[in-house]
Amino acid sequence: MLKVLFNFFLVLALLFYIVSKIASITFLGAAGIIALIAVAERKAQIHDNWSLLIEGAKGRRDQIFALTKEKILDFKAPSLEMKEEKVGPKLTPSPLGENREFLIAADRRSLKLGCFKTFINAVDYGEGLFVSWYLTYMPDAWQTIASLFPGVRKLIGLDDLDLFDRQDLTAYVTCVHHCLIGAVEKLMLDLNQDPSKIDRRTRGFLGIS
Repeated sequence: MLKVLFNFFLVLALLFYIVSKIASITFLGAAGIIALIAVAERKAQIHDNWSLLIEGAKGRRDQIFALTKEKILDFKAPSLEMKEEKVGPKLTPSPLGENREFLIAADRRSLKLGCFKTFINAVDYGEGLFVSWYLTYMPDAWQTIASLFPGVRKLIGLDDLDLFDRQDLTAYVTCVHHCLIGAVEKLMLDLNQDPSKIDRRTRGFLGIS
C-alpha cells in the first residue's frame, strides 16, 4: 500500500512540475513522508535464534557483551562489524517507548550479507540472566526507500542467496554463535556451573551447533 501511494505522489509531482513548482514540491513532500513512514515501519524478520537462562547471573550483561566482542575480534573474521545500540521490539531504533541494549553483528563483505544482522542480548530475569541472539533479515533504510520505486521489488532475501552466499552467511553466524557460547561458558565457570549441559543447537533456518 505504501509503495502504491509513494508512486502515486511521485508521478503527480512529475506531472505538476511543468505546470507549478509549488504543487510539485507539495507532492514530492508527500512522497518523502511516505518514504519515512516505510523506513519507520520496517520490522526485522527472524530466521534463526538461540537462547539460554543462566541461573545466578543477574547483572552480568556487560560481562557477556565484553567477552563476546573480545572473542569475535580475536577470531579476525573478515568484514565483521559490531556495535551496541538500543532498539525497540521491532529491532529498529526507538527513541520513544521501551527499548533494550543489543550487541549487533553484521558481515559487510557484500550487500546481500549486510541485510542479515545478528542481534545479541542479555537481560536480567529474576536472579538469572537470559542470553539470546536472533538472526534477522532487515534491509537498510536506503534499501527500503529504493524498493518503493516502480519496478523495484524487495532487494534481497533468502531466495536471492546463492550457494556461496549461504556458505558465507552460515560461517559468519556460526562464528558469532560460538563466540557467544564461549562467553557464556566462561561466565558459567566463574559461577561454578557446568557448561557441558548447554544446548548449543540453534532453532531456525541454519540449525547451527
